[in-house]
Amino acid sequence: MKLFEMIVDAVIDYDVSAEVKEHVLALVNHDNGNKLYVYEEEYYSQDMTEHFVEYIVQFSTQHRHFSVDEEDDIIEYVLAILSDEVLPLEFYRDGQGGRGGEIYLEDLDKLSVSFLAEQFYYTSDHLLDYLLSLDYEIHSWSGKYDTGLRKVSDLKP
Repeated sequence: MKLFEMIVDAVIDYDVSAEVKEHVLALVNHDNGNKLYVYEEEYYSQDMTEHFVEYIVQFSTQHRHFSVDEEDDIIEYVLAILSDEVLPLEFYRDGQGGRGGEIYLEDLDKLSVSFLAEQFYYTSDHLLDYLLSLDYEIHSWSGKYDTGLRKVSDLKP
């Protein structure tokens, strides 16, 4: 697959191994075993008249969907993960994963309750109370910025 070959070429300077199996590219970090996947998903409309293809980039608890014409964006996103510029963040309640997303490394020093509330749309009083009851965890490709499970309420306001 052309896109998978382009990604493998783009990550040549990173200490990763790459394996393609059918419609999945797996990149494995040699230092810590972290894995990033790029899936090529094909599907049809309900009436089976239209064929669609999308790509999904998945690392840790985060995934992002891309259309087939976003090859440059996909490569840019993969490189941002491998260079720790993009960090998956997941919220947990009673040990169960739920809603999450990502933050950027440049925003890590801004991490606070108000930052998370703004970034993840917990802005009303009711939602802010809910946010304060959650735990969070950040992951990074290198492992350098991994936080382990922490309480949102322990962050500065």
